[in-house]
Amino acid sequence: MRAMVGLVIAILIIFIANLFWPSNQVGDHKLSSKQDSKEQGVTSESATSENVFLTANLNAASDDEKIKLMTAEYEILEKERKNLKRRLSRLKHDMWGLKFAPETAKKMSEIMLNSHKLIKNPDMLGAFSSVKGIQDEIAKVKFAQSSIEQVSVTIEENKKSTAASN
Repeated sequence: MRAMVGLVIAILIIFIANLFWPSNQVGDHKLSSKQDSKEQGVTSESATSENVFLTANLNAASDDEKIKLMTAEYEILEKERKNLKRRLSRLKHDMWGLKFAPETAKKMSEIMLNSHKLIKNPDMLGAFSSVKGIQDEIAKVKFAQSSIEQVSVTIEENKKSTAASN
């Protein structure tokens, strides 16, 4: 019985070692590419150093520019979200205690909920892969603000009608 348990533990240890032990498949691939480049008459050291220099030089400038542009656009997005949040809060305050027709109330509720979804759990700067993605989000927020304008008009009409009836 002890021999059987020992055998199972030994097999388990060997299996785990083979499964999680780092392999050198990447090293084998690098060796074969070095041999290919030597056959072509180009040393791999100069080729790889040129590639690293070119990619580092090109990516560094464009990455820095991209980060700056994305940060600037994201600041605009934050301002738009802040304005949308203020506008929603103001409309909720204005709507307090007012009565609306069921169809109108349903439309207003849908607009308010869709607008609230944009600010409930906003995407952070790292969630966007490009400036275009941030600009699309800004367009969504601006559309929500324009949709809220319809709700604002409906509230004003309701207030006027209730004031006229009193």
